[in-house]
Amino acid sequence: MFETIWQDARHALRGLRRAPGFTATVIVTLALGIGANTTIFSVINGVLLKPLPYPEPDRLVGVWHDAPGLNVTGFPLAPSLYVTYREQNRTFDDIGLWDDTTSTVTGKAEPEQLETLLVTEGTLALLGVTPVLGRQFTAEDVAEGSADTVIVTYDYWQNRLGGDASALGRPLMVNARPREVIGVLPRSFRFLNQRPALLLPIRFATSQPSPIQPVGDSRLRAVTISSVLW
Repeated sequence: MFETIWQDARHALRGLRRAPGFTATVIVTLALGIGANTTIFSVINGVLLKPLPYPEPDRLVGVWHDAPGLNVTGFPLAPSLYVTYREQNRTFDDIGLWDDTTSTVTGKAEPEQLETLLVTEGTLALLGVTPVLGRQFTAEDVAEGSADTVIVTYDYWQNRLGGDASALGRPLMVNARPREVIGVLPRSFRFLNQRPALLLPIRFATSQPSPIQPVGDSRLRAVTISSVLW
């Protein structure tokens, strides 16, 4: 049997050598097909098959709004609706807001422009993420007029803060404002396709007339944990 297979292979190789143009076409076609399939599988694995690195990821739900009359879909969540959902909903255990931005950190060698994740105080707890050092954001951190705080990711803590526990409580100059480092996230932390170095609390200007407004950016998105498995 093996001899027959070897003979067939030799005949096939001879045929390919006699037709180099056809051989090149076959090789290129196979390479493109394998590459395309590998790319498609990587996307499907990352989006559909690979579970999110959180406890009970199948209970996490994103919330958006549509405006059919305006032919607009995927509206982010307004702060006033966030408060309504958090206080009055009967479907979700909790809800948090997030946004992505960049921040400038100075005072440590050259200035750095860093990816930053903005979150409300309950977002990390909702995801089941516990800092390896320090604490999460609390209602005090997001209150208007409270002290400025920041949570750093594990890599930033190691590479820029020396991986030292004494980094907690130190000031970090973020966007020309000193912020106290209150926590370090675990090495395994990731959030969707974001690669943040810093996490900042989303603050609401409660002194503003209703509806309340966030302090800073307003492209807020929601993540919830449902009490019903969908």
